[in-house]
Amino acid sequence: MSTPVRGDRELIAFLTPDPDKAGSLYTQLARSLSQAIHEGLLKDGDYLLPQRELAEALGVSRVTVRKAIETLVSEGLLKQRQGAGTVVTSGGKQSIHKNLSVLNSFTEDMAMRGMRPSSRWVSRQTLQASPREAMALNVSPGARVGRFTRVRFASETPMAYEIATVPTSIIGDADKVGDSLYTALGAVNARPVRALQTMTAHNADAEVARYLKIVPGDAVLYIERQGFDSNNRPVEFTRSWYRGDIYDFVTELSVSTE
Repeated sequence: MSTPVRGDRELIAFLTPDPDKAGSLYTQLARSLSQAIHEGLLKDGDYLLPQRELAEALGVSRVTVRKAIETLVSEGLLKQRQGAGTVVTSGGKQSIHKNLSVLNSFTEDMAMRGMRPSSRWVSRQTLQASPREAMALNVSPGARVGRFTRVRFASETPMAYEIATVPTSIIGDADKVGDSLYTALGAVNARPVRALQTMTAHNADAEVARYLKIVPGDAVLYIERQGFDSNNRPVEFTRSWYRGDIYDFVTELSVSTE
């Protein structure tokens, strides 16, 4: 049975929480364990030291270790086996690479990878557009829009927290939107054919972290997308927070011939 933290001073130093840093000790430890797993410092099948020994090695309480482990168990990165201890098990998760040059829906994207896409509704609302939404959708201030907030899953793994906004002149009934917004837009001949997209690095706040089952402060990719139909009409404005640990965005570049 492998115990990767047995005497590895470098790894112990990497995992040890800093009481002078922001955030509780257990969230720091959970974040460090998650990073160690995703960077391969801890591999599938590796066993952690017993909680008492790990707490002594890291100079923290057993409660801190227990809460950090429970956090990663809920994320599927660790598993507690009766009588055997805590084992690293990322559940076969792999980084997902999204091609930025292709405009397709999350549902289509995951299906093409052989993963089972699904969504869980947080809210479906019809309300007045915010100033940012009105500008992005080219509608009058205070115009009515549908705002769709969902958590997007791929094979049971939460991948993105998403807020999509569509004018009610395009989709008047919010209940018509199911797992795929693009399918609903296609049904009314308003599927986007091009989009403007901006992407920035953020740290997950408590709400985003809760829905994505990550630790507050973890890195996420924040994306704003403005989609246009074949008549160059803005038909969607979507804000998404993607998990930075398992979602990569790639694009192909070529040398200009001019």
